[in-house]
Amino acid sequence: MIFLWIVVSVLSVLVLICLLALVDQYQTQQLIRGRLELDDAPAPIGIPGDRALAPSAIGLPAKLDAHEYLVVLFLSTTCDTCKSIAKKLNGRPPTSLWVVLVEGFQERAETWFADTGVPQAQGTVDLDGRISDAFELDVTPAAFVYRNGEVVLGQTIPSFRQLDSLLTADAVPVSVLPDSAAEGKAPV
Repeated sequence: MIFLWIVVSVLSVLVLICLLALVDQYQTQQLIRGRLELDDAPAPIGIPGDRALAPSAIGLPAKLDAHEYLVVLFLSTTCDTCKSIAKKLNGRPPTSLWVVLVEGFQERAETWFADTGVPQAQGTVDLDGRISDAFELDVTPAAFVYRNGEVVLGQTIPSFRQLDSLLTADAVPVSVLPDSAAEGKAPV
C-alpha cells in the first residue's frame, strides 16, 4: 500500500512540474509577442479629409453608396494573414462586407478568389491601385467602415477576430453604428 502512495505522490509532483512549465511558456510567449509588437490589436488608420470617399467616387460599385452600414476590407494576394482572414469567411461573407483585393494582375486575383472561397461578386480587384490610393493606404489587411456612404472608421485588421468584431458591431463606437445596430441588432 505504501508503494502506491509513493507512486501517486511522484506522479502528482510530475504533473505539477509540467503545469508550472506550461505557465512559464505561456508567460514567455506573451512577453515575446509584446516585445515584437505582435499583439492582436488593430491600429487606427487616418481617413483623408480632403477627398471624396463615397464608394462610387473611388471606383467601387455605386450600389454600395446606399448601404446604411458597410465594411470595406482591403486584402492582398501576397499576405498570408489576408488569405487566412478570407478563408475564415467560409465563402459566405455578410452583405455588409465588400472586399477590395490589391493585386496588379487579374489572373492572380481570380485564383486568389477561387482559393479563398470569397465570391468575386462581393469584391473588387484594385488593379491600378486607385482605390487604395484614395485612402492613402499602404498596409493590408485594413478595413474602413462606412455609415450612410461616409467613412467613419479606419483600422488595420490583424486577425479574423478583429474583422468579426467590426461585422458584428462589437468594436465600433455607438455613434458610428446605424440606428438598428445601436438598438442591439447587428448590421447585415
